[in-house]
Amino acid sequence: MTTTPLLNVTELSKRYFIGYKRFKAQYNQALSTVSFELERGQTLAIVGQVSSGKSTLARILVGAESRSTGTIEYEGEELEARNLKQRCHLIRMIFQDPNTSLNPRLTIGALLEEPLRFNTDMTSAERKAQVTDILRKVGLLPEHASFYPHMISEGQKQRVAVGRALMLNPKIIIADEALTSLDLSVRSQILNLLLKLQKEMGLSYIFVTHNLNVVRHFSDKVMVLKKGVMVEKNTTEELFENPQHEYTRRLIAEQTQLSAKR
Repeated sequence: MTTTPLLNVTELSKRYFIGYKRFKAQYNQALSTVSFELERGQTLAIVGQVSSGKSTLARILVGAESRSTGTIEYEGEELEARNLKQRCHLIRMIFQDPNTSLNPRLTIGALLEEPLRFNTDMTSAERKAQVTDILRKVGLLPEHASFYPHMISEGQKQRVAVGRALMLNPKIIIADEALTSLDLSVRSQILNLLLKLQKEMGLSYIFVTHNLNVVRHFSDKVMVLKKGVMVEKNTTEELFENPQHEYTRRLIAEQTQLSAKR
């Protein structure tokens, strides 16, 4: 019996218009055709160096950017068939830097409440109860609701960012280099938190990163992008044990050298 994947992406691509040359339209192909599936409770890592197209792909999936070609199906139904409000509930993003993604003028409680105010019909009391629940889920205290972002540590800010992504009970969370700015001990704390939440809430993750150490211990499948082209896709174990593409082998070798220096 075949089951429908949670997310099915087919022939997705993105190109940007950059002007005319001899009266002919010119485009920059940021992402060539990419296809993949994401199962329930699974983690897919998208890896590649800067300008590989991985953040472009993440922004398209979350609805922050339009695509040039392709389809995105959620549980067998085209994502466009759902309105924007429904889409916001299904796929949420954790951004790279909480210092820029968290409004410094709002309290943490207000930051967490914002998605509920704009996307649900919940009463003020219901919203506040959910904020308290989510704060506890991400390892913070209910009292943190009255704090401002500058009053808490970098690790706690990233916990708030995770909490904000959880507010609408999504099925898929996209983490776009979400651990890059954190030191090693805080990074492992946030990773453990994400794994715990995945187990408790049945979440699926798309992890956009260049850190292959994180990928090796965290993901089920890996997709490798190079200059907008998908060069390899496999289970994590297979990809690390037997990389097929020269670029993948180079990325693994570079990460191994970097780890050895630390």
